[in-house]
Amino acid sequence: MHIAVCLKHVPDPSTVEVDPLTGLIAEDRVLYMLNPADESALELALRLRPADGQVTALSVGPQEADTLLREALAAGVDRAARIWDPDLGPIKPASTSILLAAALRTTGLPDLVLCGGHSADRGSGTVPALLAEQLDWPALTDVTQFELAGDRARVQRRLARGARAESEVRLPAVLGLDLDRLRLRQASLPKLMQAKHAPIPEYGLEALELSPQDLHFPAMTLHEVMPPRPRARILFTPDPTASPHERVEQILSAGVAGKSGQLVEGGTPEEQAEAIIDFLRQRGFLERRPAP
Repeated sequence: MHIAVCLKHVPDPSTVEVDPLTGLIAEDRVLYMLNPADESALELALRLRPADGQVTALSVGPQEADTLLREALAAGVDRAARIWDPDLGPIKPASTSILLAAALRTTGLPDLVLCGGHSADRGSGTVPALLAEQLDWPALTDVTQFELAGDRARVQRRLARGARAESEVRLPAVLGLDLDRLRLRQASLPKLMQAKHAPIPEYGLEALELSPQDLHFPAMTLHEVMPPRPRARILFTPDPTASPHERVEQILSAGVAGKSGQLVEGGTPEEQAEAIIDFLRQRGFLERRPAP
């Protein structure tokens, strides 16, 4: 079993400061950290790795991202690689997915790709689905639990309003995880020293056989913004066969009749059932019996 984990370095919120003169973030003072959702995905991958399996960590970013990749190596990752190129400008989720897919094909396609569901900076949560589209693999997002069973993964997903859905997907696949926070295991000092000097390959556009134009999705053109259509209002019409006084009462009450009930007491079960049916017929819930 080969599991690949996508990692992202994000600003540490405790180091973000706003310049009081310009109102902008002082980027020279910001420190970066491993995205918490990706940290959970990485720890889970290490727990799932069988004795003969391997875990690969990939990250798209400049050289500063090597810090989190070395952290992953110290924790027990078998391989780590970084994707970056001087020609790359601001990276959007769509571009990230293209770069990750190309890197996975270059380093060897895994059996399973794990991604954190959301990043702490952008939080779009679109990379897992976009990456699966690039690989032409199935994708499941908002995964709260899953287990591997041969060439399949049984997962539980979070839906709206607290609902849960259980699904099964055939591997290879991409999973976007929405787990409770899992802390990455503590690395030993020898592992830390070994990871500190471990070479981390960098894949540029040429190595991935990509060009800057390959990272551009077709632009979307907005033609018109239409206001919401007003909801149709249903106007009450009084019963034309009723008397004028009754029709005025119906109009004033908007056709809402007063609520009333009836207590059925005594009698046999058959008689009680007949009383309930008569009550429903009187209120119009059941059709009246035709006259004999």
